[in-house]
Amino acid sequence: MSFTPRFLKHRGITVIQKLDPSMPRVPRGKVGLVLAGGAVAGGAFKAGGLRALDESLVRRRPGGATTEHAFGLNEFDVFVGLSAGSVLAAVLSAGIVPDEVFRILAGTSELYETFQPWHFMRPNLGEWRTRLPRFLDKEQELFTNWLSGATDAKTGGRYALGTTLRKMAEATSRLLPTGLFDPGALEKYLRTQMARAGIKDDFAAAHAQTGKALYLTATDLNRGEIVVFGHDEPYGKVPISTAIAASCALPLWYRPMHVDNPRAGEPGEPDRLDLVDGGLMRTANVRVAVEKGCELVVCYNPFTRIRYDRAGRSLHDHGFPTIATQSVRTLIGARLDLAKEVVFLDPNVQADVVFIEPAEDDYAFFNMGALNFWAKNRAIHHGYAAVRQSIDASHQLLGEVFANHGIELRTPPAYPQKSHAAQVDMRESRGARSVGRR
Repeated sequence: MSFTPRFLKHRGITVIQKLDPSMPRVPRGKVGLVLAGGAVAGGAFKAGGLRALDESLVRRRPGGATTEHAFGLNEFDVFVGLSAGSVLAAVLSAGIVPDEVFRILAGTSELYETFQPWHFMRPNLGEWRTRLPRFLDKEQELFTNWLSGATDAKTGGRYALGTTLRKMAEATSRLLPTGLFDPGALEKYLRTQMARAGIKDDFAAAHAQTGKALYLTATDLNRGEIVVFGHDEPYGKVPISTAIAASCALPLWYRPMHVDNPRAGEPGEPDRLDLVDGGLMRTANVRVAVEKGCELVVCYNPFTRIRYDRAGRSLHDHGFPTIATQSVRTLIGARLDLAKEVVFLDPNVQADVVFIEPAEDDYAFFNMGALNFWAKNRAIHHGYAAVRQSIDASHQLLGEVFANHGIELRTPPAYPQKSHAAQVDMRESRGARSVGRR
């Protein structure tokens, strides 16, 4: 019987299985972990969930071998992160175990200094020093053009006084800060803690030390393009701590991260890169992991919409913050849903992909504000419990997929009965059919 690719979803777990399990995988392909954003609460939720995932992994048998070896998240080959996920990807790739990551976020780690609000919310007070001279230069240029009788390129006549005054007023926007906070504080914290833990702050050196491939992404503000950092990437000479800060630079919350371009001098390359949050371009970068040779990819996204099915009630009743939260989560979740469909339909993607997300009825996590620093402890423990429950509920399906790559999963304490009956076959979803027509 020929193998039919599967696209199944059950309680926060989505499985896209494209590799025929009857075909032996010798040698075993790479295994990749892709971590989406999530800000403070989402990052904490991921940290808890990663601990649950790590506890579910038992051992792996290399292709064609008779021996097995213990296997956990730190044994993955490729780590891809963006925004808050870049922080977790970096520490996991460096060999920091998920239990320690859990303690770091909970503030009980002896390895890392406790993460405090000022480490990521330092007011952007210094930017005016560079913006004021630029503003004055522009005002001088406009006034001098009018005073000297210069020709307006648009009208062909002299600059009018009214037009000049209007442009001078518009130029005052150049004085405004480009973000509330300075991402340099996060960069400094990360650089200090990496040195304290003996983690290399260089992509090539880190890869040589651990053998693990780390890839982080940010968005080039001026070109509107994705920028990938990694040991074998063109921009790989940027320090890891700088790349993380750039990937986390959420527009308006942070000012753009100014980074010296390691490719300066090449045709079309500026001397400086102005970088913002990697989440602007992608919700997650599954394709990066696939392009780096991964045959099994686990993607973890903490933000997706909820299904509010409470009789006689609406999210509208809860007011503006709730509507805003659902809107952002819908945008993020819908974009990742589209990516899932593309992964399933693209014949060039030959890999099994497992997506881990909150369940659609996870109201507890939904009510934790993304940027609420004081919700992180609740989010850590909730993420652990929620993801462990989701993995156990989908154990049979996940076990089949992971076994295709020689990985054994822990048997849950109480094996869920008839779990397959609750799965939704996403191959017949409206979205999948719409992508197929394109």
